[in-house]
Amino acid sequence: MPEPRITGIGRSVPERQYAQTKLYEHSPWGRSPLLDRLFLDSPVHTRGLFVPPEWYQTPRTLTDTNRAWKDGAMLLGAQALTNALAATSTAPADVDLLAVTSVTGYATPGLDLLLARQEGMRNDIARAHFNCIGCHAAIPLLKVAADHASVRPGSRAIALAVEICSACFANDDDPQNLVALALFGDGAAAAVVDTEGEGPRLLAFGSAYDYEHMDSLGFGLTTRGFRIVLDPSIPLIIAANIEAAVTNLLDKHGVDRSDIGAWCFHPGGSRILDEVQRRLGLSDPDMAMSRRVLRAHGNMSSPSVLFVLAETLRHRPPPAGSFGVMAAFGPGLGIETALLGF
Repeated sequence: MPEPRITGIGRSVPERQYAQTKLYEHSPWGRSPLLDRLFLDSPVHTRGLFVPPEWYQTPRTLTDTNRAWKDGAMLLGAQALTNALAATSTAPADVDLLAVTSVTGYATPGLDLLLARQEGMRNDIARAHFNCIGCHAAIPLLKVAADHASVRPGSRAIALAVEICSACFANDDDPQNLVALALFGDGAAAAVVDTEGEGPRLLAFGSAYDYEHMDSLGFGLTTRGFRIVLDPSIPLIIAANIEAAVTNLLDKHGVDRSDIGAWCFHPGGSRILDEVQRRLGLSDPDMAMSRRVLRAHGNMSSPSVLFVLAETLRHRPPPAGSFGVMAAFGPGLGIETALLGF
């Protein structure tokens, strides 16, 4: 069976880019050691926000929040799609499957159909839409695209992850909410998957969920809008599970860890990356692209790991014949992984 490949990645971020120090000036709360640390002593330097910070100073409804998400998701999603199609010389009418994920808002029909109509894709396009998954959703979405392409050689699938986290920020001084306000940004990434182009091969996928700690990370909808759960123990929980998740992934394909030429981790936060690096015994260069994305964009939720892969291919291309590991972390409490071949 032909091997599916990622033949191109398109990305998009909001035009409005803010330094952490500038966002700190918009804080409606008094100065505190926690706010100082989160904004002024942060590994995140800049973030793109579709919704400007002034918006949070005025009352808004859930309808307002969801409308902002939809406007931003349609804009950034379309830009990422356009960039991915251009990178692979693919016409919109040549796309056979559009798979989309977003957790920061809701629309029916889904973003997949709305974008397919807007971008001129065929009306018989296959579709998949993931909601309620979160930061690690891009990897299972890639699996859907890879499965589609592998059994239909010559077809093209697109996996699109788009999040407008800024639409969901709450005006609340709960510490978990303050962490989210200082960490998350907006973005979109689209990966073209087929069996005929050039690019990283999608060889295997894996999942590891820690049901005991499922309530440590989540994103819920309340009468006051979206509410995030970010337990401080998350980095340690991920660290406790990452080695087994990676080992199981590599064992599926008989790959030794010494054969890995690229490590692409979801930049969920600096403590997460620190713990993963420590537990897997990785070098600073191994983590450089994940930290680069965190520094420039913050945690964009589901698109983030595709940004890391794109940065890796551009700035640290792995040796031919080596392998790569993608890993993303999200609610569940879960680790989604993918094995790449270069």
